[in-house]
Amino acid sequence: MLTALAIWLGWQIVTALVVQRAPPESAVRIAPGSAQALSRAAEAELVAERPDQAADLAILTLRAAPFDLRALRVLGLVRARTDETAADELLTLAGNWSLRDDPSHAWLMNRRLRVGDYVGAYGHADTLARRRVELRPTLFRFFTTAAALDPRAMPVLIDRFGVMPNWRGEYLEYLRTQAEGPQIQAALAVAVNDRRGRMSDTELEAIYYDWAATGRLPGLRALRTRLSRPPLTPLHDGEFDDPPGPAPFRWVTVAAAGLSASLSEDGSRDGQKALLVETDGFGISDAAVQLLMLDPGPHVFSAAWRTEVGEDEPRMTWTLTCVESGQTLFSWTPDDAREWRRRQEPFVTPSVGCTMQRLRLTTSRGERRSTIVVWFDHFQIDPGTVKSQEN
Repeated sequence: MLTALAIWLGWQIVTALVVQRAPPESAVRIAPGSAQALSRAAEAELVAERPDQAADLAILTLRAAPFDLRALRVLGLVRARTDETAADELLTLAGNWSLRDDPSHAWLMNRRLRVGDYVGAYGHADTLARRRVELRPTLFRFFTTAAALDPRAMPVLIDRFGVMPNWRGEYLEYLRTQAEGPQIQAALAVAVNDRRGRMSDTELEAIYYDWAATGRLPGLRALRTRLSRPPLTPLHDGEFDDPPGPAPFRWVTVAAAGLSASLSEDGSRDGQKALLVETDGFGISDAAVQLLMLDPGPHVFSAAWRTEVGEDEPRMTWTLTCVESGQTLFSWTPDDAREWRRRQEPFVTPSVGCTMQRLRLTTSRGERRSTIVVWFDHFQIDPGTVKSQEN
């Protein structure tokens, strides 16, 4: 009895392996009553373009195993050739049984799209995009084209985007290469800005930098105005103590060979933060940069500074230039100041060719290396003309 039982168990193991791995025809011959063998054979017949045989095998499988997902999908795909309504019912059931049944979700996505059901189409596309990385370029093309051409699709895309799916970052990167990209980027950023899934500072930075680099300055100005990120002030974080926002509309400090710029606590003023710039007095580089959106007309730039270590020439200069034209609106090189001093620089923003401005601190090279340490604080830009003199 033990020998017979061992032989029987061995045969069952061999049969199970054959059903799983052998060619479908061989699996059916060895285990004709196996639902798994029958469903594999049904799938093979469908691939071989023998739909009638595929349907018969799928039906046999479902009689033996009513919850066999593969057989249900095969039967649904066969019915789709003659009766889409019946196929919809079968494949919807298969899709509901498993989020991993990619062929069912792909067919359902196209079916929903054909009947104008964008909620359903985007739902099935989202299911595929979350699992199948290799399908994302095709699915992203669907997301973008549908949203750009049909107003009904955009709200659905916004809802899917707003729940922060795992493909969100990759989709934003994809939009950078598409003609419709800026339109979709702006719609998504504005729509989710007051929601839980609003764009992060990092996501917005990528859009801001890309639009600035490609010359979409009027659109960039309009987008930042709508989002108010960072808050709409002439100069962001002039006291160096505000929460950070998306670059380049905040201070971007640079570390390079012989140069360090950081927001640090100033020990001489009970821990107040300020911009600390340290240089060897030999390198040439931007130490701090911020992009501005000033309105046309007269303005006054004011700042305070203190030299901690250095010579009479700090070897660093603040400049404000128009992004489009490159016109310099003012240039100021602070001198040696061992105590805190203030400076005002009047300037006029042109009405043409100056949609945005770039404020930057640039270090310059002296005849020899010399350590220079300067603190900056109390930056401000006000509309109007100078009301008081430097003190």
